Amino acid sequence: MIEIKKNSIITIRIEALSYGGRGIGKYNGIVVFVSHTVPGDIVKVNVTKRKESYLEADLLEIEEPSPIRIPAPCPLFGVCGGCNWQNIPYEKQVVYKEEIARSLVEHIGKQTSFVLHPVISSPLAWKYRNKVDFTFGKNPEGNLILGFHKPGIYHEILDVKECLLHPEIFNDLMNEMKDFCREKGLTPYDPRDHCGNVRHFILRCSGNDHPEGKKGVIAILLTAQEELPGRDELVDRLRSRCPALTGFIHGLNEGKADIARMDKPIHVWGDDYLHDRLDRISFRLSALSFFQTNTRAAEPLYETTRRFLSLTGKENLLDAYCGVGSIGIYCAHQAKRVYGIEILREAVWDARKNAAMNRLDNCLFLCGEFRKTLPILLNRIRDGIQRVVMDPPRGGLDKKSLRSIIELRAPVLAYVSCNPTTFARDAEILFHGGYRITDIQPVDMFPHTYHIEMVSRFEMEKPF
Repeated sequence: MIEIKKNSIITIRIEALSYGGRGIGKYNGIVVFVSHTVPGDIVKVNVTKRKESYLEADLLEIEEPSPIRIPAPCPLFGVCGGCNWQNIPYEKQVVYKEEIARSLVEHIGKQTSFVLHPVISSPLAWKYRNKVDFTFGKNPEGNLILGFHKPGIYHEILDVKECLLHPEIFNDLMNEMKDFCREKGLTPYDPRDHCGNVRHFILRCSGNDHPEGKKGVIAILLTAQEELPGRDELVDRLRSRCPALTGFIHGLNEGKADIARMDKPIHVWGDDYLHDRLDRISFRLSALSFFQTNTRAAEPLYETTRRFLSLTGKENLLDAYCGVGSIGIYCAHQAKRVYGIEILREAVWDARKNAAMNRLDNCLFLCGEFRKTLPILLNRIRDGIQRVVMDPPRGGLDKKSLRSIIELRAPVLAYVSCNPTTFARDAEILFHGGYRITDIQPVDMFPHTYHIEMVSRFEMEKPF
C-alpha cells in the first residue's frame, strides 16, 4: 500500500456530504474531505492535511462530473464561502441535509428512537435573506471595496457587486454605498492595525407584509469614528436608490474585533426599527436585534415548535434565549403564561413591545444572563414551568444553563437549533438528564448552504 503524505495526488469518488459542506470520499479505506465537490464526482485531489483517521484535500480536477452536478449561477462561487452548494439542485440539497441531521444526532447525541420528519423546504430558494452584513476592505490596488470576508481569512474582503441570496434592492444600496465612500475618500477599517473609519454596512428588510402596511428597509452604517463627511447626502442617495427605505442609522463601533456591533447611535434618519409578521402575529424589530433571517421559512419553523410543545392553555412556557420574544409570543395564545429570558436589553424591550402590540397580557420578559436570571424568575412563579422552548446561539447551551433547564423537570421541551453539532452535544446531556427525543423536524432556512435548522421535541422519560 502506498503511503499517503501531504501533497500526495490521489483520485477518489465522492460518496456523501459532511456538515460543513465538504464532499466525503475514501482512499484505501481512509476518509477524505474535499470542498466544492458533489456526490458522484470522480476527482483528482491534493492532500493538504493528514490526520489519524481522515485526510483533507484540495480539488485539482473533476475527472468525471456527478450526474447531479449543475453550473453554479453565482460568478463568485468557489471563492466566496457563503453558499457552497449552488452546484447541487435544490431538491437534492434537502435530501443531503436530512441525512446529515440524522447522522449527527445518532452518532453524537446517542439517540436513535426518534422520528425524523422530511425536511421542510424553504418557500424561496433564492432572495430569501431579510438581513445582510457587508464589510469594508481594500483590494490589492488599495481601493475601497465592500463585500464579504474571504473564507478563513479575517482581514481580507471579497468585493461583491451582487448576491443572489438577498433582495435585489440590497445590491443597489450596497453599490451606492461603495460609490459614495470612494467619492468621499473614506478609508476602510483594518482589523490588523485598527486604522480607518468605515467598518460595516448592514441592510435589513421586512420579509412579509405588515397588516398596517409598514413594510420597509433600514440601513445601518457602522464606523470607527463619529465623523462622516456628507452624511445627509448619503441618506438622500440611498433614499433615491430605494424609495422603500424607512430608516438609516449611523452608529459607532469602537471594538477591536471585526464584529458588527453598535456601541452607540450617532445619527438616525427615519425609523430605527422594522415591522414584520409571522402568521397573524406582528413583530417590531430593532435595527440589530435577532430575528429569523428567512422570514417565509420561519413560519413553518415556529408552527412546528408550537405543535411539538403540545400546549393546552394550562401550561407555563419558558422561552429561553427569547430574543425579541418571537417564539414565545407565537405560542402565547395556547399557553397559560409565557416567561422569556434574554441577555440583550434592546431585544427585551422589543419583546415587551411585541407582546403589547399583539394585545397579549400573559407574557413576561426579563433581561439577564440565563442561568442567573432563571432562579429569580422561579421565585415569582408558584405553579412551576411545564414547557420549555430553547433557541440558543450557534454555540448551543452552556452546561450550567442546560443543567438548570433539566432541573425544572418540565414534561416537554422543544429545542430549536441552527447547528446540528452543538445540538447533538446538548441532546446527549439531556438524555442523561432523563429526556429522550421523540421527533425532529428539519427546516431549510438557508438554501444553497450546508446549514440546517432543526426543531426537536424532548419528553421527560425517567428521574435522575
